[in-house]
Amino acid sequence: MLKEVGASGQISLGKKYAGQLFEVQTAPDGTITLMPVKVVPAPLTAQEEPARYAATSTSGDGWLTPERLARRAAAAARSPAEMEAARNQWEEENKEAIEAMNQRMANIGSMARRIHEWRKAKAQQAAATDGAV
Repeated sequence: MLKEVGASGQISLGKKYAGQLFEVQTAPDGTITLMPVKVVPAPLTAQEEPARYAATSTSGDGWLTPERLARRAAAAARSPAEMEAARNQWEEENKEAIEAMNQRMANIGSMARRIHEWRKAKAQQAAATDGAV
């Protein structure tokens, strides 16, 4: 269906779409897509005050807060000896959890290994089913 844009820049879609809201998406090649949307009011918990920090120019999305940027800068400024000491401290603090995880891997295998075995069994089952037909 072809529609012509009027002198005022409007397009009439017909009475079927009267009162509906559409999201207008413009692609780099000039393609325009109209997506019908429904507006749902946000719950009161979601209508809270925005974060007090601005998005940094390096991240563009607000993910890197000033605190995170400071931790990254501090980590980057560590000497190799300090990094090794921090690594050893972390390992010591998490020794029980590491041992428990290693024992679990020895007992049931990693998730990757279990998925691999499951896929292998499914392929064998499919091959057996195809051969029986």
